Amino acid sequence: MLEVLAPIGSVKALKSAIYAGADAVYLGLDMFNARIKAGNFTKDNLRNYVELCHLFGVKVYITFNTSVKNSEMKLFAEYVEVAAKSKVDAFIVTDLGTLDIFKKYDIPLHASTQIGAHNLEGAKVLEDLGFTRVVLARETLLEDIIKIKKNTSLEIEYFVHGALCVCFSGSCLMSAMMSGDSGNRGRCNQPCRLKYSSSLNQEEMYYLSPKDQCLIDKISQLYQAGVDSLKIEGRLKQPHYVGNVVAQYRKAVDNIMQNKNEKLDYSALKRAYNRGNFTLGYNYENSKTIIFEKINGNIGEEIGEIVGCNKNIVKIKSKAELNNGDGVKIIKNGKELGGFCVDIVKRSNDIYYVRNNKRFEQGSKVCLTSEKSQIDKYDNIEPKLSIKFELKANVGEELELKAKYGNVEVKINGDIVSQAKSRCATKESVSEQLLRLGESDFTSSTEDIEFVSDKNRPCFIPLSMLNDLRRRAVETLRAKLIEDFENKRQRVSYKDSCCNEFGNDTRIISEALFVEIDGKEDDFIAISRLNNKVNVCLTFSEKSAKNIDIILKNDLIKNNIEKIFLKLPRVARGKDIELIEKYIEANINLIDGIIADNIYAIYLARRYSKLIVGGIGLNIYNSNYPKILGLNCAVNSVELNKNELIDDALIYGFGRLAVMTLLHCPIQVNTNCNCSDCKYNGNFSYFDKRGEYKLERIKLKYCQFELYNQQIVDIRNKISQFNGNFYLDLRSLNQKDVEMIINNFVKKSGVSVDNSTYGHLFRGVK
Repeated sequence: MLEVLAPIGSVKALKSAIYAGADAVYLGLDMFNARIKAGNFTKDNLRNYVELCHLFGVKVYITFNTSVKNSEMKLFAEYVEVAAKSKVDAFIVTDLGTLDIFKKYDIPLHASTQIGAHNLEGAKVLEDLGFTRVVLARETLLEDIIKIKKNTSLEIEYFVHGALCVCFSGSCLMSAMMSGDSGNRGRCNQPCRLKYSSSLNQEEMYYLSPKDQCLIDKISQLYQAGVDSLKIEGRLKQPHYVGNVVAQYRKAVDNIMQNKNEKLDYSALKRAYNRGNFTLGYNYENSKTIIFEKINGNIGEEIGEIVGCNKNIVKIKSKAELNNGDGVKIIKNGKELGGFCVDIVKRSNDIYYVRNNKRFEQGSKVCLTSEKSQIDKYDNIEPKLSIKFELKANVGEELELKAKYGNVEVKINGDIVSQAKSRCATKESVSEQLLRLGESDFTSSTEDIEFVSDKNRPCFIPLSMLNDLRRRAVETLRAKLIEDFENKRQRVSYKDSCCNEFGNDTRIISEALFVEIDGKEDDFIAISRLNNKVNVCLTFSEKSAKNIDIILKNDLIKNNIEKIFLKLPRVARGKDIELIEKYIEANINLIDGIIADNIYAIYLARRYSKLIVGGIGLNIYNSNYPKILGLNCAVNSVELNKNELIDDALIYGFGRLAVMTLLHCPIQVNTNCNCSDCKYNGNFSYFDKRGEYKLERIKLKYCQFELYNQQIVDIRNKISQFNGNFYLDLRSLNQKDVEMIINNFVKKSGVSVDNSTYGHLFRGVK
């Protein structure tokens, strides 16, 4: 079965999804979910809506997809318990430090896309941790989907429609650094949708704003690759968006699975919401077509053009039907000129005379961005199950009513039926009462009602008795349908309610700093002059092997370096893994450990029996995370304040903080170049009113770019306030600064550079 999975942020959206044919829905409570700004559900009403979904045969996956602090664990456990008792069908989980809480129940675990799983190695970690499904990062390649399906038991959930985050799944820190509203806590302010200028292009544009994705024509290929669930994005979207998109994907799936041939309505998809005329995403299109730099919002469907403007009247020539209350947007040469609600004065064939006091240039394109009929259809929709009744009424016997839906049938008995003296029961009279289903979840018709009675002995049935029988039958059938569905729910038996075979009590016992360096000659000269040992962290690259040779030749490993760690890139797709493994195998005895910014690196560290340091990419919020993942050491999430820091975890004390990892090529977006004539020269930045955001390329088989915060993190002014040790990113610095900064942190005394930030250590995030 290929599942259609709908996004739910409100009760109306939930009912729209059920009505449109969703197989499953995902939704969140009012805390601990990544769409905290949606309407969401509460601990008090969740069970009622889970029952509603189960009545219609729809599964409910509840999102616990934010990072959780130590101080929140008790409250978090209470919310999980409420969800478990509400009989949800799965937990969608981001914070691996909370697994011991989830494993108290027998409910399947789905690994959130926020974890950033995108290759077989990361999927294997999740499988070992007890997950039954992985929600893959949107950037996952088809070849990696195929590998995961063939080599794990995991179900695969994949985003097929809706908004794309420009940053790699789960790794965006930009909103948090700008305002304290963390995307990892469900409060993203979407700075990616703002305008920026570029060092390669001075015009302000939406360089970080991707198009919406639409893969409805690629479903068959995704299914063949191993995708089990088609996930639609949009928990902040309106009910008509949910209903229309689900309805089209329902048809597309049924065409494949049931060999149907229903025509898909692409217009409905575009009019529901469409940023940029859609993209096919990272598997099917290049960087130039993923970003929509000219307009950052909905452009709907192009339906015509402006053919004239008079005083307070706009003349629109449209190939599509326009109606009062529709919303349109006017676009000229790719730029948005404005928009308005349609108020038609008159119509002449395909020319609409619309009341509006703004003048638009002739030839401007008209896009339908909201269709009133579409919105009205899903505004107050109430899905119903069509049931059948059979009423048996024989004089001298108990009145008997059967209610049936599908293969589920219930029988309710009433009082003894008496013989009619004047007013006898007929099919018409009993149907009138049985069809009074009111606000229940059921509907029926006269054709679906059977009345069985001895014609030779007409009977009398009091209306009160018939109404009572109908009410009890409907209530009993509803309960039975829910019970039968819930009895078939998937169950999981966890070996351990705490942690699993990943559990590891080994820790790196060392007072040495962790120092990330480029590996240039100046770095090693600075390290050779130190009086204290440091742990050296080298970023994986073609230069890494040469850097290790320099360390060994200069006896730095004996005098100045405690251990050598290889920091793996946040993303490794396709043949990237082969490059990394080849390097590790060639230097197997020279590398002490791996710094993991993604869970796939944990798998590689275990495979090659290396120490594991959880980097800032894992966003470690609580003390359980290192224990459950078997980390030898960990770096605190940069979103924690000083009172929330984890004991024995490293503090990010200095460095250029990467706030985004981009898997499209911003160079191509800015210059229209191709890989064969790449214009990247190592010096590239975006700008806004806050300052400069430098971008740096990480070149593997597939390039990725790190976008850095405009301010350097430097806590030396406040360093005396912290116990424990530090992680320092000293890349791009000269010899003098490397040596000085390391000594400052060893002595816990120093002066921060100008225009630096303490990050969140003194403010935290919301």
